[in-house]
Amino acid sequence: MNFRRNEQQVFGARADGTALQGGSHVLRWYHTLLLGASLTAIYLNLPVYLYVLNPSFLPKYIFYGIFILALPLMLLRRADLGEYMSSPFVLWALSFLLINFIHLQSFSLAGDVGVSNFSDNYGEARRSMVSTRSQYILFAVILGFIAYTCAEKYYLRAFWLIMLVLPAAVLFDFAQPGVLYPVDTDGAVLGRAAAMFINPTMAGEAILHAFLFACALAPTRYRVPLFILAGAAIVVTFSRSSIIAWVLIFMILVCMNTLPKSAMFWTALIFAVSLLFVGHFQSYLDSRQDFEDASSNLLSRLNFFSSFKFDDDSSEERAAVIKAGWDMFLQNPVFGAGAGSTHFWLHRGSTHNQLLSLAAEYGLFGVGLWVWLLVILWKGNFFKDRGLQGAMVFLFAFMSLFTHLMFDGAFNWLATFALISRRYK
Repeated sequence: MNFRRNEQQVFGARADGTALQGGSHVLRWYHTLLLGASLTAIYLNLPVYLYVLNPSFLPKYIFYGIFILALPLMLLRRADLGEYMSSPFVLWALSFLLINFIHLQSFSLAGDVGVSNFSDNYGEARRSMVSTRSQYILFAVILGFIAYTCAEKYYLRAFWLIMLVLPAAVLFDFAQPGVLYPVDTDGAVLGRAAAMFINPTMAGEAILHAFLFACALAPTRYRVPLFILAGAAIVVTFSRSSIIAWVLIFMILVCMNTLPKSAMFWTALIFAVSLLFVGHFQSYLDSRQDFEDASSNLLSRLNFFSSFKFDDDSSEERAAVIKAGWDMFLQNPVFGAGAGSTHFWLHRGSTHNQLLSLAAEYGLFGVGLWVWLLVILWKGNFFKDRGLQGAMVFLFAFMSLFTHLMFDGAFNWLATFALISRRYK
């Protein structure tokens, strides 16, 4: 496979990037390998996964380690800092940081009466959550600068490894639950595979990110097998939003000629064959003793694609928190109810909707941040192939309706924003 030629075809910059002036070959490769390793850790969710396995190993250790290893490179490329700091993504991120800082200053350690049913530690916990969110955004800016100054695009070959490891791990997690992490881990859902992400919805989103990045580097003949591999893993997460996004992204990529037209035939054939085995799959789920307490939920998720009815417990819960989030926005339409307010309220979960979460917490300023980011991503030209750029933008807009963790628990989203917002001259 001619990776270098393919990089020149699919990325918005030359494959040789903007090489370090007077920099050594070793230093350039150090930069490339560090960035590739960082992306691998992020898109495999290793910081959180290692913490789940060993609570004494905090996620921040990996982030701090990446920063320390990258600090010499950042100092060497400080001449580019001014140009990078004026880039659209950095301006957006700094604005988001400023809003969070303002909200942090307004919090009282005693908490907000009427918003939370938590203990007296509510205010401190909320400050900690918003502070962590701010740190994630700041680290995304740093990661973006490391990528901005990297001399080579070869670091993106890490997505080949990610695209092989992550789907395989998710499929293994479905076949052998409890091996990669205890089934009673906080955030895990019995029967829904998630591998290192623990949360199945986050795992489905990360697979879609990895597929699009890997698809960019892959010759055309390998893209359909990658798509099928991604789909197989996403299906066993039982994340309806990720499954629908997978199908719609396929349509976008075929229409934009990123995937060959022949992909429609092969994919339709696979879908047709899969439908013949739906009944057998349902019987298989019923026969799994380890899924005994979860089979009804899994089957209701599968039945959604034939009935299109939102009548299961998960859908009812989502409807309730969406209504609560909307009411919170109407009560505080301009400035919002405060950062973190949708995570510390009377409901079990947050809004499951990133746009609504921003609106409820930050008011119209939050809505403006979402729209601004959407425009930045659309105007980016990280990929020469507009199909890939458009698919990434669509994924952000679509998944914003089903997740509220883009700026909190799933750092791969912020990493993706930092990468694809780049505008090459």
